Amino acid sequence: MAKRGPGRPKNPPKFKDILNDILPATEIFDEKELEMFNGLVGLYLNDFDESQLSANDMDDIVSIAMNRVLEIRLLKTAKGNTDAQIDASTAIERVRKQTEKLKENLVTRRRDRIDPKKYAGLSIVDIAVAFDEEQKKTMYDRTQEQLEEEDELRKSSLLVGNSADQDADVFDRDEN
Repeated sequence: MAKRGPGRPKNPPKFKDILNDILPATEIFDEKELEMFNGLVGLYLNDFDESQLSANDMDDIVSIAMNRVLEIRLLKTAKGNTDAQIDASTAIERVRKQTEKLKENLVTRRRDRIDPKKYAGLSIVDIAVAFDEEQKKTMYDRTQEQLEEEDELRKSSLLVGNSADQDADVFDRDEN
């Protein structure tokens, strides 16, 4: 019997579960910061298919969220103290540069996972035509629904008025 090689298990644990087990976030952040951190992690995770996340992706997501929380912490700490604001400004600038680098890493790894052959024959014209067809169908369906509503309204006894009024002339849709 062949031995299974290393790799991902069929049903890997969810990233948030791993994060809660490994990172002592409650010891690092206060209640509001923890809420912000978890919200940011969740926000970034929504951009990825969790089955494709690598350990590096997870590290970068945690670091980005942590940097944002630390940036807010620095701003709160420096509030009202000009000397502290200068120091915080320098630290925030470094944190933002690091965050941008982390985001670039995430984008690069995501781009590397996309199979270029999958979209090889696709051009902007193909995308525009597909979008146009979809829009056309949506508009046609909406028009049909409105026409059905109008016919139901005409057949109902809700329309009461002066049939001799020339402003109320009914036109036939099929003549155009």
